[in-house]
Amino acid sequence: MSEQRAKAPDTPAGTQAIGRAMAVLRLFIEAEGDVQVTEIVQRLGLTPGTAHRVVGALAAEGFLSRNPATEGYYLGSTAILLGQAAQRALGADRAMPLLKQLNEETNESVNLVVRDGGESVVVMRVQSTLPLRFEQHPGARFPLYSTASGKAMMAFAEDVDDYLAALPGRLAAVTPNTVRTPGEFAAELERTRERGFSIDNEENVEGVRCIGAPVLGAGGHAHAAVVIQVPAVRLPDTRVRELAPRLKEIAAQVAQVVPSERTMQAARYAVEDGDA
Repeated sequence: MSEQRAKAPDTPAGTQAIGRAMAVLRLFIEAEGDVQVTEIVQRLGLTPGTAHRVVGALAAEGFLSRNPATEGYYLGSTAILLGQAAQRALGADRAMPLLKQLNEETNESVNLVVRDGGESVVVMRVQSTLPLRFEQHPGARFPLYSTASGKAMMAFAEDVDDYLAALPGRLAAVTPNTVRTPGEFAAELERTRERGFSIDNEENVEGVRCIGAPVLGAGGHAHAAVVIQVPAVRLPDTRVRELAPRLKEIAAQVAQVVPSERTMQAARYAVEDGDA
């Protein structure tokens, strides 16, 4: 399926080429192995010639490396260094020990999630070691309205009214338990504000319940959330009440080390095919 975006008006020269390169790199976030140029062509709707030129340019700068055995590509040393720098800027080196601490105390998976427009994006994760767990990875994206992280962030978001007003009258169901209207989501946000944490009752993944706590900035607005993710069979309401106070404590500590001005808001530019 093509992932082209409508071209923004009056975009600066070179935006098209940069947009293509960023779109190619974005494919590697969720890649589990080498990515073939044919896959890039299919997913981004580029011509083979354009895809080869973009991949070649990224490889020349070290963002991608080629595997001679598969003729596919994987992230290179420059991408690794850039990712490490981004984690330092986000405060990951100081936040990760807190996530690990919560993981060790609960033996459940713990995520640090940030908002990117209308989506929740997992930026850090400590996986449960128990055999029954939900596999996930940093970079995973989900709708705000179907997740504990989305509820936790939007309940304390500065633009919550604008967000709710922009939602369609009927929300797409991620699971049978997903809230279906903006009114239902607004009611969830009110409950989240009252108790200080959110609950995902198998609304994003069937069989998985989550609780989330907002990471609040100085102005009292959430820019991230800490989430405990648990198979539903291990998270009855009694355990939710047991875990929530500690979750809120960890989220408050994360707020002290993750700069509140850091966001995942991105300027979206066109990714269009052609030789220009």
